Amino acid sequence: MQYLVGKEQRDEFVKKAQTDLDKLSKHPAVTTTSERIQAHVTGLTDAVRMQNVGMAFDLPELSRLARGLRLKMSEHGVDLADLSSSGLGYANLLFLATVVLELQNAKQSELTLFLVEEPEAHLHPQLQAVLLDYLMDQAERSVAYDNDGPAGRIQIIATTHSPNLASAVGTANVVALRSSVASIIEGGPLVSQTVALALSRLPLKAEDRRKIDQYLDVSRSELLFTQRAILVEGVSEAVLLPALARHCVFAGGEEVDAQGRRGFRGASVINVGSVDFSPYIRLLLSEVDGIRLVDHLVVITDGDPPLPASKPGEAGDDEFEVGDGSTGDGWGMESDAEDDEEDDEPVVYNRADELRALGVELNAEDALYVAEAPHTLEADLLVNGTDNHLVLGAALKLQRPRSAAKWRKIVDSDDAAQAMYVKLRTTKKWISKGQFAHDVALSISQDASFTCPNYLEVAIRRVVAGPP
Repeated sequence: MQYLVGKEQRDEFVKKAQTDLDKLSKHPAVTTTSERIQAHVTGLTDAVRMQNVGMAFDLPELSRLARGLRLKMSEHGVDLADLSSSGLGYANLLFLATVVLELQNAKQSELTLFLVEEPEAHLHPQLQAVLLDYLMDQAERSVAYDNDGPAGRIQIIATTHSPNLASAVGTANVVALRSSVASIIEGGPLVSQTVALALSRLPLKAEDRRKIDQYLDVSRSELLFTQRAILVEGVSEAVLLPALARHCVFAGGEEVDAQGRRGFRGASVINVGSVDFSPYIRLLLSEVDGIRLVDHLVVITDGDPPLPASKPGEAGDDEFEVGDGSTGDGWGMESDAEDDEEDDEPVVYNRADELRALGVELNAEDALYVAEAPHTLEADLLVNGTDNHLVLGAALKLQRPRSAAKWRKIVDSDDAAQAMYVKLRTTKKWISKGQFAHDVALSISQDASFTCPNYLEVAIRRVVAGPP
């Protein structure tokens, strides 16, 4: 009221309150009570020195009157009610709104800092995004010229553990807090201290920063809060890795296995959705004043070797041949002629070597580990000498009910992983990789016998334990 109401209105309000309180003090409820108290006081004091008593309201002041008011809130269309009925989240929003109003009307300073601790408390994700957008909007509106007096600018600093809020702003507006172990004085004992890493200071190209800002949705923004992360190409790895870690790599009952399971849960598995890992490696491993966003980073990528050249006369009923037009029992209810469309030969990447070279460039080779599949994830799940083909075959059958004969040819070939890789590369829409990964992960989680491929086991152990 002090900031939002003019002086004339405030004075009129206080004067009206004085008049109304004077009238109220003459109400029988007040006068009767006063008279009855007076009768007892008279009996106690008359013999010595008579005392008169009565009841009246204090002289009204704006602050005292305001303390008697209560803010109430309710959903639109419902009668106003006590704040307790609206929940803590909406009560917090109401309080924030009153503070922002006060700041907007307090123009006596050049700059006012508005510090907000954990604004996401008690708010569902949609309200978190709306709140942050509102606060940013108020800060932007506060910018004014200071020719005639203080500028009255507002800067809002919010501390948060919410990926919802982190994803709602660009990296230029994020400062990450990290623990650092160092000596305060040269040669002194090592101590842990908190340091601030402003992401605006990271040496990122404008194009890379735009790409990262577009990429950081709620599920991926958790990488700003983690110390250990795994970057993967797609949803298949993101779905399978937790199941492999829990039920294959750290499946034992010993304490070391329990620690491994908890350690993996503490790492973030981030689906990049492409093979373009370099902007995110730069984000996570670039140093500012000796500090990085993460301590350990594992990248899992496919080798994607080139396909062997087809030999003359190999066409026909060979299920690995590009453009196989056979119908036979097929890979499913549709004919192979519809499914076995020829893929363009993909670019042969040397991604793993390039990513390792980037780690050297960033002076972060100790913090980066690149795990490369010999072929591609789905193919390399076929580990020789294991029962993995039973789980994979069951998952394939859910999508391709008539695939048993040709699946057997893949499993019985000299190099099953290579045979499956060729099939994946030469047959579009053979399987839905995401659904395949979900079905395999479900079987693994239900304790089906399964062996984790070596390159994935090394990656899982590395993100938990860090560099050897």
